[in-house]
Amino acid sequence: MKERFYELPVPLQKQIAIRLVGGAVFLLLFIIILLGFQDFYFSLPCLLLSGFLLINGIRLCYNSFAGNYMCIQGTCEKIETSGIRKRTKGIWVQLEENIVKIPIRQRMKTLSIGDTVIIYLSDKTPVYEHESGYMICSYYALGTEKRGN
Repeated sequence: MKERFYELPVPLQKQIAIRLVGGAVFLLLFIIILLGFQDFYFSLPCLLLSGFLLINGIRLCYNSFAGNYMCIQGTCEKIETSGIRKRTKGIWVQLEENIVKIPIRQRMKTLSIGDTVIIYLSDKTPVYEHESGYMICSYYALGTEKRGN
């Protein structure tokens, strides 16, 4: 199983690890709060978040091992940023003949126009028409490669 994990693309490995480690940390926090305060209801949110992250990580791992994901690769054409903080809100990716808008949920400081963007998403992810192209609202992981690499 370890070999199969290392055969997955690096962004998927990272997402699986973040979710499983986060679930383990919240499970540990649940136990610490339960033993320290001896109040189940006070520690219940940690247990619920731990269960959510662990199940989500295991589900992502299963789908990745089964090959139930697609890899879309294109060139970054436009970057939308928020007002004052200049946080990346969304990117426009040029695929072979279509443009796809992708809302960003993570920090992306190093992305620039012309970089290659690799999107890993479920086979069942819906694609919506948006303005002059398409929009994908959910994805498993997102990777980037600088121009010239």
